[in-house]
Amino acid sequence: MKTRSFILVGLLAAGLLPPALPAYAQEDKQTQPVAAASIVQPISKTAELTLNQAIKMALEKSPTLGASSARVSAASANRAAASALPNPSLSVEAENIYGDGVYDGLDNAEVTYGVSQLIEMPGKRSGRSRIADAEKDSAHFASDGVMLDLIRDVTIVFAEVAAAQQEVSILEEEQNLATEVRDSVVAKVQAGKEPPIQKNKAEIELSSSKIALDRAYRNLAAKKQALVSLMGGDVGDLAVSIDSLPEPKQPEPVEIYRERLSKTPDIMSLRASIDRAKAGLSFERANAVPDPTINVGIRDFRENNSQAFVVGLSIPIPVFNMNRAGVERASHDLTAVSLDEQSVRLSLESALTELYGNYANAYSEAIALKTSVLPGAEEAFRFAREGYEAGKFNYLEVLDAQRTLFEARKQLNGISLDYYRQHAALERTAATHDDIPSHAHQEKFRGTEK
Repeated sequence: MKTRSFILVGLLAAGLLPPALPAYAQEDKQTQPVAAASIVQPISKTAELTLNQAIKMALEKSPTLGASSARVSAASANRAAASALPNPSLSVEAENIYGDGVYDGLDNAEVTYGVSQLIEMPGKRSGRSRIADAEKDSAHFASDGVMLDLIRDVTIVFAEVAAAQQEVSILEEEQNLATEVRDSVVAKVQAGKEPPIQKNKAEIELSSSKIALDRAYRNLAAKKQALVSLMGGDVGDLAVSIDSLPEPKQPEPVEIYRERLSKTPDIMSLRASIDRAKAGLSFERANAVPDPTINVGIRDFRENNSQAFVVGLSIPIPVFNMNRAGVERASHDLTAVSLDEQSVRLSLESALTELYGNYANAYSEAIALKTSVLPGAEEAFRFAREGYEAGKFNYLEVLDAQRTLFEARKQLNGISLDYYRQHAALERTAATHDDIPSHAHQEKFRGTEK
């Protein structure tokens, strides 16, 4: 008899028998079958928090994103400072004072009032500006990367809360069903149609479902707390709207994601670092040429109350330091960041390939579970339960069909969560999320690619 039950489940899972709603779904109009419109099903029509709301709150309150924004502001301020001219120097010099003889006191003093100005040679101020521009771009792209990291994390944790809610819903239904089956078995035992051992088995099954439900409640509370933390905390208790998760769809060709890699904040930030290293190399080469200093002033002769102009020019002599070490260091920095860019690009391509495969597999498995395995398990349980009520099957066959049904539901819930995890990670790697801003510096870099 047990073998016949497994054969029946296999045929149903393969789609060889027509699907139908399980008996308990027909009896209770409030209970919704798992195989409905989307892969992950809503558990409540009163759920309030949507995915977009969670992302918005996280973006507004995240201290990590706030810190990266502050770094962008700091880089912008540094750009303004880099283009400034060197400040002039004011000097006052007194000679022939408080000496011996005629130079006693200040009567024969010579006082010089002067202004000196460092004259930067070409390539230095522009070099600093180019370095600051590249650092500002790098800070912008790093901030974009932090934002995408946050969106990915919120999406994944949101999906985990949704899956935890769905698990609670499944286990609550499993407990209710186990209670109904236990009551049915008790009635048959009392009528002498089943041995007392079957009652013990039904009680054990009911106790196991209660333990699993308690564990699911604790898991749901932990996942909610993780989501609250990402959203900045202090949002109270919440329930998420599972319907707000994006509708699962057939993965696009991997080439579309691969083409996006060159425009991700990770690569763009490294490209800005390469620009910074190039500007640094030019700046160090310009530093090999010394900067002259011009001095202009007036000398006051107290002895005869006359004045005269003073003009001076000083030029450092590059004898001991011609900045060769600075040029060599900047050259090595440029080589290092260029190799870093290649390494990160290869790592992203490898990660993209793995994520895409996991994403496509999760979608395929979820669709197979939803359209084939789950309907077959529901039909098998309905058939086993009706047969048990009619005295055609024993309790073990009902128990096997019940376990198969709920394992299929749990498996579908788990693979649905994996789908959203892989999808969120893939979106982050390829930077395809719609919320990423289109900064002017992004357009500048993209224009250079054409």
